[in-house]
Formats: sequence, C-alpha cells, structure tokens
Amino acid sequence: MSAFAGLQAQPQDKGSSKCHILCLHEEIIRHLFAHLPRLSDKVRLACVAPKFRQAFESWARTQKHTLDAEDVEQMALPDIINLFKVAGPFVRVLMVNCASFQKESLLVEFISEYCKNIEEIYYTNVTDEFRYRTIMSRLTHLRRVSIDCMDAEDVLSLDLDGNSDLESFELINGCYTGKHLCGFDKLQRLVLRDCLLWNSGEFGIPLRKLRTLVLDDCCFEVMNQSLYQKVAECCEELEELSFSGCDANFEIIAQLPNLQRCTLKTWMTSNELNLGFLSTLAEKKGNKLSYFKLTGQFEISNEHARFLGQLSSLRELYWCENDVLEDDHFKFFNELPLLKRLGLSFCGRVTDVGLMRLIRKCLQLDRIDIKNCDEITDQFVLNAVYCCGKATHRTLVLNVEGTRISSTVLMHPDYLNPQNMVKLNFTNVTF
Repeated sequence: MSAFAGLQAQPQDKGSSKCHILCLHEEIIRHLFAHLPRLSDKVRLACVAPKFRQAFESWARTQKHTLDAEDVEQMALPDIINLFKVAGPFVRVLMVNCASFQKESLLVEFISEYCKNIEEIYYTNVTDEFRYRTIMSRLTHLRRVSIDCMDAEDVLSLDLDGNSDLESFELINGCYTGKHLCGFDKLQRLVLRDCLLWNSGEFGIPLRKLRTLVLDDCCFEVMNQSLYQKVAECCEELEELSFSGCDANFEIIAQLPNLQRCTLKTWMTSNELNLGFLSTLAEKKGNKLSYFKLTGQFEISNEHARFLGQLSSLRELYWCENDVLEDDHFKFFNELPLLKRLGLSFCGRVTDVGLMRLIRKCLQLDRIDIKNCDEITDQFVLNAVYCCGKATHRTLVLNVEGTRISSTVLMHPDYLNPQNMVKLNFTNVTF
C-alpha cells in the first residue's frame, strides 16, 4: 500500500516525458488488476485513487472472483474492512477451510453482509459444529455447494431455503438424508462420496429433477434394493449416473429412460457386475447410453461381454484397473457401430490381438487411449497402420502411456508411409 501511496503523492513534472500513474488509461489499469495474483492485492491498488476504484469496479463486474477465507484470516482488521467494502459485492466463489476459525464470527458477519452475490461455496474440514454454515442461510444466489467433512458423525443442519436457484450439491464423508434439499426445483447435480445414506422419507424428493447423480463409496443404512428402487422411480430425467457397486437388484437401474452416461466401480469386496442390468440394456440396444466406464476388478464372463457387445448406442467405452478383461471378450463386441473412443487403463491381460479385433469391427472408432497395459506392443501400432490405411482409409489416434510400445516405431517405414492414417502420441493419458 505504501508503494502505491508514494506514487500517488509524487508531483507531476510538466517538463518530463514520463507519465504519472494517475494519468494511465482505464484500459491499462484494468490490465494491472488482471495481473495481480490475490484479491487483496487488487483491492489495495483500487484504493490508490477514485479513478482506480472506478476502474476496478468496471473490471470486476466481468470477472468471477474467488475469496479464500483462510487468506483473510491473516489480514489486519483495517485491510479486512477495505477488502469486503471494495470487493465483497463482486465475489462469486467462496472457499472456507473450517479448521481455520480464529476470526470465524467476524468473517461470517462480513461475508454475509458484503458478499451477497456468492454463487458457489466450497467447505473443507467440516465438523458437527460447522459454524460457517450460517453463511448459506443469509445468501440468496447460491448455485453450487460442496461440503467436505473431516468429522461429521451426525446429519449436518443446513438452511439453504433462500437459494431457489441451487443447481449442484456435493457432500463428502458425511451423513445424508435428503431432508435439506427438498423444494429445490432447479437441483440438477447431486454428488455423495464416502457418505452414510439414511432411508428417510425425504430421500427421494431431491432426486426428481436430477440430471447427474454420483454415489461413490457410500454406505447404505437400508438394503440396496430400496435405494435402487428409489433411484429408478424418482430419477426419470437422470442423464448421468456414477455408482460404486453393481450387485444384486441393480438391474432396475437399467429402466432409467434418459440415462446417457454411466460409470460403475467395484465396491468394497463386491466384484459382481449385474448381468440383469446389462441384459436389460442390451434388449434396448443400449437405449440412449452413449458413455460407459467400468472401474475395478469386475468379474467379466463371456455372457457379460456378449451383452456389452449389444449396446449399439455406445460412443465411448472405458475399462480401468481390470485384470479379468482379456482378448477373448473382444470377440463378442460385434454390435457397436457408433463406438468412436475406447480407453484402457491397467488392463494387464489385453494384448494386441484383442484391440485389433475391435478396430476391425468398429469402423467409427477413431481414438484409443491406453495407459499401463503391459501387453500392448509395437506390433499393434503397425497392424493398426495396415488396417486403417489400405483396408479402410480411416484416421485413428493412439494415445499411449506405460505400454511396451517404443518410440522407435515412429521411424518404421510403414508408419512413415504417406498413406498412414494412424497418429501415435506418447502422452499423459487421463480419462
């Protein structure tokens, strides 16, 4: 602040060609704000002169500002007052580490009073006390709330009633009943990770308008059948589902009419991939399902593979961390005419043979991502070059990491041939 004050106090030298900082064009001042790292730094610059304050307000309206409550805890009271008075109305995202509570009451009051336009809140290290929760009850524009609990053994008491535009709610390592999410007609995304789910009367109400539902490593206070039944009955508009576990009674989930993206993970000691779920989808040729990801050591039989191979609507298929999937299973992937992208990660029994079977059958396939699959070799690349070049004249991108494919294949005459349609990339593979 003193440096800025010094600049302000310097007299303007009429005989000098130098430009005083107060003579800067407003557009240049806006660029200065964009390059300062912290919101508190931007506020200090804004307080240099009314011209800078005006430029800040004009610039801030076009930005999505984030306030980290932990940073504010380190500031002196005069700086805190300036921060909230100047920047408070422009804060859209709030980060709160609930383990930092030296000025908890003060920050709650300042945030509630000056930051009326907050749209997103991300809480971490939440406990049963959770004093910062009162901020939510005093806001009216929240669209996204995330609560990551450190030690919350009971159902947290939340008041979100004033935020009718709430679209997304995430709870990690907590207890969930659905009680505090009733009445939010715009809620489209619900994420529950490592949570205990209670079968309350309100559990199904927030599910009715959802587009995305993530139930990751959750424990159920009721039998799974009851949970599956509620999801199937209430989530008529659901488009994306991520779920840990796919065991008995899961087949009812296949009745979801608008399901487009599905991610399934093994859960605890259960490696079962419900055959009824796959067969029901296969009867409808996959219905609207375009994205399917399986993570974990699911027990895959030929019958599982046969049903998977009948999901004709699939455009993307991913297998992760599965040593059961093998080349013979690819024999059954015969009805995937729309498949464009395949991903394999830590699938140690899949070899060049299995992948080439898929390339020959799926003529729309134009991208394969492979990570840490030890049996994939240079020969796969050369076989793909031949298949996609002379045989079908189609492009194919191969992104590989942690395989037996070596960089020397890039210098092979077949790969360097102008007719080659395959592009090989050694890159970090994520999916």
